[in-house]
Amino acid sequence: MIRPEDLNIRLIDQRIGMGISGWDTVVRILHVPSGIWVEVPRVTSSKYYDREIAMQMIESALTHPKFEQ
Repeated sequence: MIRPEDLNIRLIDQRIGMGISGWDTVVRILHVPSGIWVEVPRVTSSKYYDREIAMQMIESALTHPKFEQ
């Protein structure tokens, strides 16, 4: 279980180079203790669901670390 106080969640509403007009919404989540962060561009029309997708991605990154050789 990820502790909410370990997360820095930001909705970035203006970002150059995304979307038809060059601006779009991006959800960025940083897990402060590990330094792992994920960034999800607008996937759905709901910021809530985009945030949930980002939360699933950060959970996956923390529970299934990439195999290193």
